[in-house]
Amino acid sequence: MRALVLSGGSNKGAIQVGALKALLEQNINFDLVMGVSIGSLNSVYFAYKPNLEGIRELEKIWLNVKKEDIFGNVRISAIMNFLRNKESLFSNDKFREFIVKNSPVKTFSELNLKCYIIALDIKTGKEYIFGKNKHERILDAILSSTALVPFFPPYKYKNMELIDGGFYSNLPYKVAIDDGAKEIWALHIKGKREEFKFFKILNVINASISYLLEKRIEEQENLAKYKKVKIHYIPLECPYNLSIFDFDKTRKLIDLGYEITKNYLKNIKLENGIIKQIKKVLKFFK
Repeated sequence: MRALVLSGGSNKGAIQVGALKALLEQNINFDLVMGVSIGSLNSVYFAYKPNLEGIRELEKIWLNVKKEDIFGNVRISAIMNFLRNKESLFSNDKFREFIVKNSPVKTFSELNLKCYIIALDIKTGKEYIFGKNKHERILDAILSSTALVPFFPPYKYKNMELIDGGFYSNLPYKVAIDDGAKEIWALHIKGKREEFKFFKILNVINASISYLLEKRIEEQENLAKYKKVKIHYIPLECPYNLSIFDFDKTRKLIDLGYEITKNYLKNIKLENGIIKQIKKVLKFFK
C-alpha cells in the first residue's frame, strides 16, 4: 500500500499544492492520504478529488485566502483575548467559517480516497485518528488538527481536548505503517521560523514547538527504518521569513513546491536508470 503524508506548516501549506500537482503529473497515485495541521486541509481536498482538476480547485482556494478569513482582526482579537485570559489568542470562529465554505464534503464517507487526520488529546497524550469512523465530520477533524496553541484553543470532541496533530508528529509515519503502508511519500514543509514583532514571547514558544516536532519526526523515521518501509521524503523548503498571518507569497510557494518535487522525481528516474545499467553490466560478466 502506498501512503501520502502531508505535514503541517501553517500559511506555508500552499507549497504542498504545487508538490501534489507534480506527483499527479507523473501518475503517482495513493491508497491512503493523511495530514496533520494545515496538511489536514490539503489532504481532505486531495482525497476528495485526487486529480489535476482537484489540485486546480485547491490552488484557487489558497490564492484567495486572506489572514482575515482565518484570524479575523488580528491585533484586536489577540489583545482582547489576552486581556480576557482566554485559552488562546484567537477564537476558531473565522476559520470554522472558512472550512464550512471551502470544504468539498461534510464527512469522511464522501471522500474518494482513504483519508486520516491526526490530532493529539492533551488529557491523555494520545493521538486521535479521524477517518477511522467514516461518519465523522471533516469540520471536527480539521479544527482539531489545526488547533495550534497558543493561537487557537483546544477543540473539545468526545470528552477529549484535541490540539494540533503536529504535536503527535509532523510526519506521522506510524499511523500509515499500522494501516499497512509499505511505501510512504512525505511532503514536509520546512523553512524559517516566524518572527513576531508583537507578543515576542511567541518567538520562544515557536522555537520550542519546532524543536519538539523535529524530535518526533526522528522517532517516526526510526520506526519506518525498523519496519523496512520505503520512504520518499520530499523537504519543501520555504525560503521566506513569513509571519503566520502573511499570505502574500502563496503563488510563489505553489510554484516552488512544484519545482522542488519535479526535481526530486527527476533524480529518482536518473538513479533508477543508473541502477538498471549497473545490473545489466553485472549480468553480462556473470
